[in-house]
Amino acid sequence: MRSSFDQYFDDSQVFHGSLTEIMGTRFDLVIVGKSRDISGIVWQSMTRELERLDAMLNRFVPSTEISVINKTAATSPVNVSEEIWEILCNCRTYHQKTFGLFDITLKDFSQLELHAEERTVSFQQPNLFLDFGGYAKGYAMKQLKAILEDYKVENCFVDFGNSAIFALGRHPYGDSWKVSIENPFHKGEILGEFTLNNTALSTSGNTPSYTGHIVNPLSGEKIEDRVMLCVESEDPLDAEVLTTALIAADNHQTEKIVSQFDLKQTKKFNL
Repeated sequence: MRSSFDQYFDDSQVFHGSLTEIMGTRFDLVIVGKSRDISGIVWQSMTRELERLDAMLNRFVPSTEISVINKTAATSPVNVSEEIWEILCNCRTYHQKTFGLFDITLKDFSQLELHAEERTVSFQQPNLFLDFGGYAKGYAMKQLKAILEDYKVENCFVDFGNSAIFALGRHPYGDSWKVSIENPFHKGEILGEFTLNNTALSTSGNTPSYTGHIVNPLSGEKIEDRVMLCVESEDPLDAEVLTTALIAADNHQTEKIVSQFDLKQTKKFNL
Protein backbone atom coordinates (compact mmCIF):
# COMPACT_ATOMS: atom_id res chain seq x y z
CA MET A 1 0.00 0.00 0.00
CA ARG A 2 1.25 3.45 -0.89
CA SER A 3 2.06 5.70 2.07
CA SER A 4 2.86 9.38 2.26
CA PHE A 5 5.12 11.16 4.72
CA ASP A 6 5.92 14.83 5.14
CA GLN A 7 7.69 16.91 7.78
CA TYR A 8 8.59 20.58 8.18
CA PHE A 9 11.58 21.82 10.19
CA ASP A 10 10.87 25.36 11.43
CA ASP A 11 14.42 26.25 12.46
CA SER A 12 15.88 25.66 9.02
CA GLN A 13 12.76 26.18 6.89
CA VAL A 14 13.21 22.76 5.32
CA PHE A 15 10.33 20.58 4.11
CA HIS A 16 10.66 16.86 3.32
CA GLY A 17 7.91 14.87 1.65
CA SER A 18 8.02 11.23 0.57
CA LEU A 19 5.81 8.75 -1.28
CA THR A 20 6.87 5.14 -0.78
CA GLU A 21 5.37 3.92 -4.06
CA ILE A 22 4.38 5.99 -7.08
CA MET A 23 4.96 5.26 -10.77
CA GLY A 24 6.80 2.12 -9.75
CA THR A 25 9.29 3.65 -7.35
CA ARG A 26 9.84 5.93 -4.35
CA PHE A 27 9.55 9.70 -4.64
CA ASP A 28 11.17 12.30 -2.35
CA LEU A 29 11.04 16.08 -2.28
CA VAL A 30 13.08 18.55 -0.21
CA ILE A 31 12.15 22.26 -0.29
CA VAL A 32 14.35 24.88 1.35
CA GLY A 33 13.40 28.44 2.30
CA LYS A 34 9.63 28.33 1.93
CA SER A 35 7.00 28.56 4.65
CA ARG A 36 5.25 25.51 6.06
CA ASP A 37 2.01 26.47 4.30
CA ILE A 38 3.54 27.04 0.85
CA SER A 39 5.63 23.89 1.12
CA GLY A 40 2.53 21.89 2.02
CA ILE A 41 0.58 23.30 -0.92
CA VAL A 42 3.44 22.48 -3.31
CA TRP A 43 3.66 18.95 -1.93
CA GLN A 44 -0.08 18.38 -2.32
CA SER A 45 0.00 19.72 -5.88
CA MET A 46 2.92 17.48 -6.80
CA THR A 47 1.34 14.42 -5.18
CA ARG A 48 -1.89 14.94 -7.11
CA GLU A 49 0.03 15.34 -10.35
CA LEU A 50 2.02 12.16 -9.80
CA GLU A 51 -1.15 10.22 -9.01
CA ARG A 52 -2.80 11.64 -12.15
CA LEU A 53 0.12 10.63 -14.35
CA ASP A 54 0.31 7.19 -12.79
CA ALA A 55 -3.40 6.74 -13.52
CA MET A 56 -2.74 7.65 -17.16
CA LEU A 57 0.61 6.06 -18.05
CA ASN A 58 0.84 2.86 -15.99
CA ARG A 59 0.37 -0.02 -18.45
CA PHE A 60 0.01 -2.57 -15.65
CA VAL A 61 -3.28 -1.05 -14.41
CA PRO A 62 -6.19 -2.11 -16.67
CA SER A 63 -8.11 1.17 -16.27
CA THR A 64 -5.35 3.52 -17.48
CA GLU A 65 -5.54 5.15 -20.88
CA ILE A 66 -2.35 3.47 -22.01
CA SER A 67 -3.73 0.04 -21.03
CA VAL A 68 -6.83 0.67 -23.13
CA ILE A 69 -4.61 1.54 -26.10
CA ASN A 70 -2.52 -1.59 -25.61
CA LYS A 71 -5.61 -3.76 -25.39
CA THR A 72 -7.52 -2.51 -28.44
CA ALA A 73 -5.25 -0.60 -30.87
CA ALA A 74 -4.31 -3.75 -32.81
CA THR A 75 -7.94 -4.38 -33.75
CA SER A 76 -9.30 -0.84 -34.19
CA PRO A 77 -8.07 2.78 -33.95
CA VAL A 78 -8.29 4.25 -30.46
CA ASN A 79 -9.20 7.87 -29.77
CA VAL A 80 -6.77 9.36 -27.29
CA SER A 81 -6.71 12.43 -25.07
CA GLU A 82 -4.86 15.53 -26.18
CA GLU A 83 -2.14 14.93 -23.61
CA ILE A 84 -1.50 11.33 -24.68
CA TRP A 85 -1.45 12.48 -28.30
CA GLU A 86 1.22 15.09 -27.53
CA ILE A 87 3.23 12.50 -25.56
CA LEU A 88 3.11 10.02 -28.45
CA CYS A 89 4.19 12.68 -30.95
CA ASN A 90 7.01 13.64 -28.59
CA CYS A 91 8.08 10.00 -28.32
CA ARG A 92 8.15 9.80 -32.12
CA THR A 93 10.49 12.80 -32.20
CA TYR A 94 12.81 11.18 -29.64
CA HIS A 95 12.69 7.96 -31.66
CA GLN A 96 13.86 9.83 -34.75
CA LYS A 97 16.56 11.83 -32.93
CA THR A 98 18.00 8.68 -31.35
CA PHE A 99 17.98 6.75 -34.65
CA GLY A 100 15.51 4.24 -33.26
CA LEU A 101 17.28 3.53 -29.96
CA PHE A 102 14.46 5.11 -27.95
CA ASP A 103 11.34 3.10 -28.76
CA ILE A 104 8.23 2.92 -26.57
CA THR A 105 7.09 -0.18 -28.50
CA LEU A 106 10.36 -1.96 -27.61
CA LYS A 107 10.05 -3.64 -31.03
CA ASP A 108 9.21 -1.56 -34.08
CA PHE A 109 7.98 2.01 -33.82
CA SER A 110 6.94 1.96 -37.49
CA GLN A 111 4.10 -0.39 -36.51
CA LEU A 112 2.58 2.39 -34.38
CA GLU A 113 0.41 4.68 -36.49
CA LEU A 114 -0.70 8.12 -35.35
CA HIS A 115 -3.67 9.51 -37.26
CA ALA A 116 -3.58 13.28 -36.79
CA GLU A 117 -6.97 14.25 -38.22
CA GLU A 118 -8.90 11.82 -36.04
CA ARG A 119 -6.36 11.90 -33.16
CA THR A 120 -6.37 8.13 -33.04
CA VAL A 121 -3.73 5.47 -32.51
CA SER A 122 -3.51 2.04 -34.11
CA PHE A 123 -1.09 -0.89 -34.18
CA GLN A 124 -0.21 -2.49 -37.50
CA GLN A 125 0.71 -5.82 -35.93
CA PRO A 126 -0.62 -7.92 -33.04
CA ASN A 127 1.25 -8.34 -29.76
CA LEU A 128 2.49 -4.74 -29.86
CA PHE A 129 2.22 -2.60 -26.75
CA LEU A 130 3.43 0.77 -25.50
CA ASP A 131 5.71 1.06 -22.49
CA PHE A 132 6.59 4.50 -21.13
CA GLY A 133 9.15 3.16 -18.67
CA GLY A 134 11.96 5.17 -20.28
CA TYR A 135 9.84 8.30 -20.55
CA ALA A 136 7.28 8.60 -17.76
CA LYS A 137 9.57 9.71 -14.93
CA GLY A 138 11.19 12.36 -17.11
CA TYR A 139 7.78 13.63 -18.21
CA ALA A 140 6.62 13.70 -14.60
CA MET A 141 9.73 15.61 -13.54
CA LYS A 142 9.05 18.20 -16.23
CA GLN A 143 5.48 18.63 -14.97
CA LEU A 144 6.70 18.93 -11.38
CA LYS A 145 9.30 21.48 -12.40
CA ALA A 146 6.46 23.65 -13.72
CA ILE A 147 4.67 23.41 -10.36
CA LEU A 148 7.83 24.48 -8.53
CA GLU A 149 8.20 27.45 -10.86
CA ASP A 150 4.54 28.43 -10.36
CA TYR A 151 5.12 28.66 -6.60
CA LYS A 152 8.50 30.36 -7.08
CA VAL A 153 10.42 27.61 -5.29
CA GLU A 154 14.09 28.50 -5.76
CA ASN A 155 15.85 25.79 -3.73
CA CYS A 156 14.73 22.18 -3.80
CA PHE A 157 15.75 18.59 -4.53
CA VAL A 158 13.51 16.08 -6.29
CA ASP A 159 14.46 12.39 -6.23
CA PHE A 160 12.65 9.68 -8.17
CA GLY A 161 14.02 6.36 -6.91
CA ASN A 162 17.65 7.52 -7.00
CA SER A 163 17.63 7.21 -10.80
CA ALA A 164 15.94 10.48 -11.83
CA ILE A 165 16.87 13.64 -9.94
CA PHE A 166 16.19 17.34 -10.40
CA ALA A 167 17.72 20.10 -8.30
CA LEU A 168 16.96 23.81 -8.11
CA GLY A 169 19.20 26.38 -6.48
CA ARG A 170 21.36 25.31 -3.58
CA HIS A 171 21.64 23.00 -0.60
CA PRO A 172 21.18 24.65 2.84
CA TYR A 173 24.92 24.20 3.47
CA GLY A 174 26.34 24.81 0.02
CA ASP A 175 25.94 26.59 -3.29
CA SER A 176 24.56 23.53 -5.13
CA TRP A 177 23.38 19.95 -4.63
CA LYS A 178 25.97 17.16 -4.69
CA VAL A 179 25.01 13.70 -5.97
CA SER A 180 27.39 10.76 -5.70
CA ILE A 181 27.09 7.72 -7.98
CA GLU A 182 27.82 4.45 -6.18
CA ASN A 183 29.00 1.29 -7.91
CA PRO A 184 26.11 -1.18 -7.41
CA PHE A 185 28.53 -4.11 -7.71
CA HIS A 186 30.92 -2.74 -5.06
CA LYS A 187 29.08 -1.03 -2.24
CA GLY A 188 30.88 2.03 -0.93
CA GLU A 189 32.85 2.62 -4.12
CA ILE A 190 32.00 6.06 -5.56
CA LEU A 191 32.20 6.19 -9.34
CA GLY A 192 31.75 9.94 -9.65
CA GLU A 193 30.04 13.03 -8.30
CA PHE A 194 27.70 15.49 -9.98
CA THR A 195 27.15 19.11 -8.91
CA LEU A 196 23.55 20.03 -9.70
CA ASN A 197 22.18 23.55 -9.90
CA ASN A 198 18.96 23.95 -11.87
CA THR A 199 19.71 20.71 -13.69
CA ALA A 200 18.44 17.14 -13.88
CA LEU A 201 20.40 13.92 -13.59
CA SER A 202 19.21 10.57 -14.90
CA THR A 203 21.00 7.28 -14.31
CA SER A 204 20.45 3.92 -15.97
CA GLY A 205 22.27 0.61 -15.92
CA ASN A 206 22.45 -2.89 -14.57
CA THR A 207 22.75 -3.95 -10.95
CA PRO A 208 23.37 -7.35 -9.35
CA SER A 209 19.64 -7.82 -8.74
CA TYR A 210 18.30 -6.02 -11.82
CA THR A 211 20.09 -6.95 -15.05
CA GLY A 212 18.80 -7.26 -18.61
CA HIS A 213 15.87 -4.84 -18.21
CA ILE A 214 17.20 -2.57 -20.96
CA VAL A 215 16.62 -3.81 -24.51
CA ASN A 216 18.19 -2.56 -27.72
CA PRO A 217 15.08 -2.14 -29.91
CA LEU A 218 17.13 -2.36 -33.11
CA SER A 219 18.52 -5.81 -32.32
CA GLY A 220 16.05 -7.06 -29.72
CA GLU A 221 18.96 -7.99 -27.47
CA LYS A 222 19.06 -7.29 -23.75
CA ILE A 223 21.85 -5.08 -22.47
CA GLU A 224 23.53 -7.29 -19.88
CA ASP A 225 26.90 -5.50 -19.61
CA ARG A 226 27.97 -4.23 -16.22
CA VAL A 227 27.58 -0.60 -17.18
CA MET A 228 26.02 2.56 -15.80
CA LEU A 229 25.26 5.72 -17.74
CA CYS A 230 24.45 9.20 -16.41
CA VAL A 231 23.07 12.19 -18.29
CA GLU A 232 22.85 15.72 -16.87
CA SER A 233 20.61 18.26 -18.57
CA GLU A 234 18.48 21.29 -17.80
CA ASP A 235 15.60 19.30 -19.30
CA PRO A 236 14.66 16.33 -17.07
CA LEU A 237 12.82 14.64 -19.94
CA ASP A 238 15.87 14.77 -22.22
CA ALA A 239 17.97 13.31 -19.43
CA GLU A 240 15.60 10.40 -18.79
CA VAL A 241 15.07 9.52 -22.44
CA LEU A 242 18.74 9.70 -23.36
CA THR A 243 19.96 7.41 -20.60
CA THR A 244 17.65 4.78 -22.08
CA ALA A 245 18.90 5.37 -25.62
CA LEU A 246 22.60 5.98 -25.04
CA ILE A 247 23.17 2.88 -22.94
CA ALA A 248 22.39 0.84 -26.07
CA ALA A 249 24.31 3.10 -28.47
CA ASP A 250 27.76 2.49 -29.89
CA ASN A 251 30.35 5.29 -29.94
CA HIS A 252 29.32 6.57 -33.37
CA GLN A 253 25.62 6.60 -32.50
CA THR A 254 26.35 8.27 -29.16
CA GLU A 255 28.21 11.12 -30.83
CA LYS A 256 25.42 11.73 -33.34
CA ILE A 257 22.68 11.58 -30.71
CA VAL A 258 24.40 13.83 -28.18
CA SER A 259 25.07 16.48 -30.84
CA GLN A 260 21.31 17.05 -31.20
CA PHE A 261 20.72 17.93 -27.55
CA ASP A 262 21.89 20.67 -25.20
CA LEU A 263 23.33 18.48 -22.44
CA LYS A 264 25.52 19.46 -19.50
CA GLN A 265 27.40 16.18 -19.55
CA THR A 266 27.17 12.43 -20.06
CA LYS A 267 29.25 9.82 -18.23
CA LYS A 268 29.46 6.10 -18.83
CA PHE A 269 30.93 3.82 -16.21
CA ASN A 270 32.08 0.28 -16.98
CA LEU A 271 31.69 -1.62 -13.73
